[in-house]
Amino acid sequence: MIKVRELFRDTDSTEFVIVTIPTVMAVSESSRLRASLQKENVPVKRLIVNQILPPSASDCKFCAMKRRDQMRALEMIQNDPELSSLTLIHAPLVDVEIRGVPALKFLGDIIWK
Repeated sequence: MIKVRELFRDTDSTEFVIVTIPTVMAVSESSRLRASLQKENVPVKRLIVNQILPPSASDCKFCAMKRRDQMRALEMIQNDPELSSLTLIHAPLVDVEIRGVPALKFLGDIIWK
């Protein structure tokens, strides 16, 4: 356990990246996670927000409501004392389930471009 704790705290070799979805509950959980990691001196520099709806010229009622909810969650991040200092990375909602190495590479290419 001591070796793992030391590894997590080593800023030269480790970075903990928080990944969340754009909902009020998930953002609140991510904020609590960041606070806990900070208390343990685990370095966190980036926050990935996954499943962001892409822009659309013709929003259906459901999509428009979902987009508003996501915008509210993104605003929460900007105003949250635990999360606002992190580099924010948006990962779009894609039309396939991300499973397996090829799919992870596909999403990684989008996120880390």
